[in-house]
Amino acid sequence: MNTCRICGNPDGNRDFVAREMMFGLRHPFDYFQCGRCECLQIREFPADMAPYYPANYYSMEAELPGPKGLPLDAWRRLDSRFRLGVCNYGHTKRREIFDWLRESGAGYDSEILDVGCGRGKLLHEFHLDGFRKLTGLDPFIAHDLSYPNGIRIHKRELFDHQGSYQLIMMHHSFEHMPDQLRTLEAASRLLRPGGTLLIRIPVVSSFVWREYGTDWYQLDAPRHFYLHSRKSVSVIAERAGFRVDKVVFDSKAAQFWGSEQYRNDIPHRSPRSYGENPKGSMFTPGRIREFARRSRELNRAEDGDAACFYLRRKEAPDAD
Repeated sequence: MNTCRICGNPDGNRDFVAREMMFGLRHPFDYFQCGRCECLQIREFPADMAPYYPANYYSMEAELPGPKGLPLDAWRRLDSRFRLGVCNYGHTKRREIFDWLRESGAGYDSEILDVGCGRGKLLHEFHLDGFRKLTGLDPFIAHDLSYPNGIRIHKRELFDHQGSYQLIMMHHSFEHMPDQLRTLEAASRLLRPGGTLLIRIPVVSSFVWREYGTDWYQLDAPRHFYLHSRKSVSVIAERAGFRVDKVVFDSKAAQFWGSEQYRNDIPHRSPRSYGENPKGSMFTPGRIREFARRSRELNRAEDGDAACFYLRRKEAPDAD
């Protein structure tokens, strides 16, 4: 395969070899970058992905948040209603979450679907904030999950799911899906008129790809089949009947410390990794703060290595 799966371009594509470095397997995988839409993509899908999603893969072992007691839980729900209905504030993860919800138009009665959610950590956060109509999908979980709080997570693909949703989310899962067009078409089928498809993904049209190449932390071979550019997201969205309504860059300091580690042959799950053992890593606290500062600058310049894309369906014009 040397023809771009996103735009169909067969010419001017550049070849790369990337290693599996999250778990330090170092298996090589062939990728190519489209000369037209700039999407970086794996040449051949591995026949067996199970070795690359072990039981300790991060979304499968995430600790699930739970109630903290009546006063704190009541305060959180009050804070949530203020953020959603009046004013979002601060620079915390909660600010980011409520930016997604406000931009999507989701309310407390909205049906929300999280695709590629693992055990459902984010959905549990939403439940603590007062949202109740919460569903997840993940084909890599061992079995369906039904939680006492009403959250349901199904072991299935998006194509096999039925329902109707105001907000469909793919938080760093879209890049793992082999059939990008079919995935977006399935999302379009499940999305209510006026609803939002929120896709957060790594972005190859970024400073760190130009700087680190195949040592880029978020290339994450072979789990990431596609590393999109802004251009390629627009192309595939258009083919599926969506428009890109808004793009917000949200890269983090890991784009630097993770890439520096890979450049020095240090896997992400190594005892020498900052992600596993900050005090035993190669970085001082000052350098980590500098990475965070540079990441904020890159986000402002729209050159960070991750972004949130808000997609809305292009409704057919009314007949005369």
